Parts: sequence; structure tokens; C-alpha cells
Amino acid sequence: MGKTISFRAYITIFIACLTASILFGMLYRYDNKYNTYAQISQDGTVILPDIKKESEGITWLVQGWDICPDRIIYPGNSAEVWKSIYIGQYFSFAGFHEDGSPYGVGTYRLKIRGNSNYTMLIPEVFSACVVYVNGEQTASSGSVSPYKPYVKDLVFSFAINGEAEILIQTANYSHYYSGVTYPPAIGSSEAVNRLITIRMLFYGLLAFTSLALALFAAVIWCGTKKGMTSGENFWLGILGLSFSLRLCYPFIHMMGISGGNLAYTLENTMASLGLFCIVRTVSLICLKKDSLPERVLKGITGGFVLISLVFSLWMTKYLPGFVPVYGQILYWYKAMIALAMTILLILQFMKRKSGQILLLLTGLLVYSLSLIFHTLCLGNFEPAYTGWFEEWGAYILILFFAARMALRNMEIIRENRRLNEHLQEEIEHKTESLSKLLEERRMLLSGFAHDLKTPITSITTFTRLVELDNTHLDEESRHYLDIIRRKTKEIQEQLNTINEFTQIDSTPPAFEPLDLCRLLRDFYSGNKPDVNVSGISFELLLKDNQPVIIYGDKRKLVSVLQNLVFNAVSFTPEGGNIRIFLKREQKFAVLRVEDNGIGISEEDIPYIFDRLFSNRANGKNRGMGLFIVKSIITEHAGTIKVASSLGKGTVFTIRLPLVQ
Repeated sequence: MGKTISFRAYITIFIACLTASILFGMLYRYDNKYNTYAQISQDGTVILPDIKKESEGITWLVQGWDICPDRIIYPGNSAEVWKSIYIGQYFSFAGFHEDGSPYGVGTYRLKIRGNSNYTMLIPEVFSACVVYVNGEQTASSGSVSPYKPYVKDLVFSFAINGEAEILIQTANYSHYYSGVTYPPAIGSSEAVNRLITIRMLFYGLLAFTSLALALFAAVIWCGTKKGMTSGENFWLGILGLSFSLRLCYPFIHMMGISGGNLAYTLENTMASLGLFCIVRTVSLICLKKDSLPERVLKGITGGFVLISLVFSLWMTKYLPGFVPVYGQILYWYKAMIALAMTILLILQFMKRKSGQILLLLTGLLVYSLSLIFHTLCLGNFEPAYTGWFEEWGAYILILFFAARMALRNMEIIRENRRLNEHLQEEIEHKTESLSKLLEERRMLLSGFAHDLKTPITSITTFTRLVELDNTHLDEESRHYLDIIRRKTKEIQEQLNTINEFTQIDSTPPAFEPLDLCRLLRDFYSGNKPDVNVSGISFELLLKDNQPVIIYGDKRKLVSVLQNLVFNAVSFTPEGGNIRIFLKREQKFAVLRVEDNGIGISEEDIPYIFDRLFSNRANGKNRGMGLFIVKSIITEHAGTIKVASSLGKGTVFTIRLPLVQ
């Protein structure tokens, strides 16, 4: 079985890497500005296509450029020394400075020949520029002198008939990149607009799908904060969010942004944060919590997030010579992290042979391939319509991570469903067993109470006969007989209590919709004469005549009323009052039984619903009435409370849920 899984894993990884390599190869072949550049004549002039015949095409102005570093050249001034380059050969001015600083000024020149109306797109000129066509200023962003950065994609139109010269003055004192870094595009206005639209749609798709995955992971994380996959869901959410923020730079540059380095800061920091999330996810799967390797990886990757932020905001300004070095460090950092995480997942897969780990491993291998292609094609590839190799690789990695989390969560859901079904069966089995046991105990208790009635009755009878027939008993014997008679009576009262409770507990509830108003009116009319005989006024006060519908057992609720009302009769002197009130409060029916009797002491109130508690002075009652009342109210999903003061009376308040 292990060999089969390993073979399938090798095949899966091979197919995934082969597919990714084909994708990157197709991007290099068909989405590369360096494969569709304009032709150059022998005198170095770029020949533009006739857009009337080739209106569907875009030409990339890659070759034929001259640069004059550290000088601002104006139209008509040709006395300077120019250096021939192609766009993309230098990402900044650092290559022209001994100290490696990307800061300074420079002028780019291109001679073109054409005969049409053209639209030109110059993407992301860092950080200020002025564009001249045939000596006339055509477009600008920011200010070259005095320096004021404003990074923006420039789109402008012009007409030429024959030869023309494009002159671009640039300045940078704030950004990682400088000058004309990416090849401009030229063509018809329709073709340029289509290019911009496709590019924005591509980055929008990647950004919004990543954001959607982040929101999905956040929802799962909020629902499983204490679950096994809580940490993985959290880091997947942060990974998707960081990637979507990282891909905002095309939109920022299309709209334009002042400050020079803010878009780069966001992109650079979010890229480091994404690597941190990848490391945290892999560490949760492969490493023990708080182990030395786990802490080391957390410290390195977390520290690099701060380094990226500090470098982007501060070091590029105060240590410009460190900029090219930082670029190399950043690349090798990404490569080493990808390699380390790949090794960890390979070792973990060899232990567990898990398909979910295989998904993460495959995603990391694809990401590593994207870094390799980025290195191999450096200076010879720039995407025309879509994204860079690393952006594709990071997005594919996120998709693999999301697939792993989806499978993991589905597995947890299936396991929970299976456990719930098993738990329900177990509960039903235990409930049935417990019900049978309780029923057997109730029957035993009832039979025991019934069987004791006969000998107790006999004891009472013979005790009475002895008292009546043996008149010559001495006083001590009569005292003993009196004790026997009293204790026998206590046993009879206990047996009566047991019978009463057993009868109430064993009777299955007959719940049905009930109108409390009607039930109270029937109870009031049926029991008013009995209460009045005691010289006590009995009143029923209903707030209105609208039905108050609850779901309950009529017989048991009548038993509750009987216990409360006739308890009140026992503790209310002649001339007193007993009142029943009923009203609605939100989703509950509120029933109050109130008297102005002798009341209950403060120390007795916490115990009045306890079994066998009684505060009657004569000891005739064994304290089961209020215990049974509370049991019935609890069975009806209600509550009962008591408020009382000595000498002022008692109020019992019952809340029962209304039928919605």
C-alpha cells in the first residue's frame, strides 16, 4: 500500500511540475514583450507598423534606445555622449554608479519612423518624468526639477509622418527602481486600451479570488478557533489577504500615486508576509509547537517582514547603495525558504503518506519552479498581458493550500457527522436503558409503598384496640403506645408522599396547545367556593381577553395551581386575599399567585422548592408540593420564582414560553 501511494505521489508531482513548466514556457513564448518588439533599421531607427493595416497589434519598444545617465537633455541638444541599451537591461541607475545608488537623473532617447496616429503606454516610470515627441512636451508625471515623485502609467497619443524622436527625462531620489524600467507599448488606441483592460482584469481576478479565499478561511477560522485546523485556516486567510494586497500595484500605478515608494513598500512587505504565512502553515503540520526549528523559522521569517518594511520606508532613502544588494538577498531568501519548506513537507509525507500534504508539497514545488524560471529569464522576460512567473507560482501555491484546507475541513465535517450520528444512537440507547431502569425503580418503590400499607394499618388498628380494651395499662405503657401510634402515622404520611410523587413522575406528559386564560377561568370557577369557605377572598385578574397560548399538560398545570393556591389558603388568615394574575411579556406568559398571608422568612426562601422541606408548624405536610410544582414548571421549559416578606404575604411568579 505504501509503495502504491509513493508511486502515485511521484506521478502527481511529476505531472504538476511538467504542467507548470509548460505554463511558464508558454508565458515566455506568447506573453513576453521581448518576443514582439519593433524592427530597427540600419541607422538605429525603430520602424513602427502601419496601424491602419495592423490595428489589432501592439508593438513593444524594447531595442534602439539610448541613455544619457546623470544628465537631463532637452530636445535639440545632441552634444552629449549616449549609451545604447535595451529597456529592461537596467532596472535602475545603480548600474551607472560606482556606489550602486539607484538615485539620480537620466535621459532616454528613441528614434522612430512611422506614418499614422499612435497611442503609447509607458508603464510605471520611476519616479518622475517628462516625455517629448519631436521637441514638444507630450506627457509627464511628477516633477523632474525640483524633484517631486509621482509614479503613474503614462498613456498619450501623437501623430507622425516620417521620422520622429522620443525623449524621456527621468529622475529618482526615493524609489527602489528608477528610470524607464519596463518596455513601452505603442499601437492604436483600441489596442492599447485592450492591453490595459486585459492586464487589469488579470490582476483583478488574482486579487479578488485570493481575497475571497481569505474571507472563506476567516469564516472557517472564526467557527473553529479551538479546533485542530484553526491555525492553518488563520494563516491561509492572512496569506490570501497579503497576496491580494501585493497585487494592487498595477491599479495604483494606473491611477498614479505620489510619495514614490508607497506602492513598492506595500508590494515588498506583503510578499514577505506571504512567505511568513507559508512557513507558519508548514510548521503547524511538520514541526512540534515551540520546538527549536519552529522558533528559528518563526523568528527569521517574522523578522524579514519587519526588515522589508524598514528597508522600503527607510533604508532606500538613507542607504541607497544597499539597494542592489537587498534585491539579491530578497531573491535568495525566497529560494531558501521555498527549499526548506519543500524538504520539511517531503520528510512529513514520507512519514504520513497523506494526500493533503502532497497538495502542499506540489504547490511549493510549482512555486520553486517559478523562482527558477524567474532567474533563468531575468532581463529577457516581461509579461505583456498577465503576470510575472513568481506571481503565477504564488497564486498556484495559494490554490493548492486552499484545496488542502477544503479537503481537511470536509474531512472534519464528515467525521463530525459520523460522530454525531454515533452519538445520537448512543444517546438513544442510554436513554432507553435509563428509562427502563427508572421505570423499574418506580415500580419497585410503588410496590414497596403499597405492600407496607397493610402491616402499618394493622399496627395502627391493634394499637388502638390495646388502648380501648386494656384499661389497666400503666402510664408508661400508654406512653409507649402513643409513641407507636405517632410514628406509625408519620410512616403513613411518608408512604402517601411517595405514592403522590410516583404517580406524578410516572405519568407521561400530554402536551398540547393550551389557552392559559381559559384554563385559569375554569380553575377559578371550580375552586372559588372552596377558598371562600375559609373566609378568604379569591380573585382572578386577566389583563385582557385575548388568548394566551402555551404548549403544556393541562392536568399537570392544574396540579401546579392547586398546590400554590391551597398552600396560600393554609398560610393566609381569615379575611385575607388570594389573587391570580396573567399577562404577556415578550415571548412569555407570566402567571402570578399572590397572597397577603404570614409570608416566608428570608432564610427559608432558598429551600422552599427542595424535596421534603416544610415550614408548617404542625408538621402535617412533608414538603413535596412545591418540589412537584417546580418539577412540572421545569418540564414545561419555564421558570418559577418566589418573593415574600414576613407578615406581608408571598408572590409566586411563573414564566412559560408562548407558542409562536
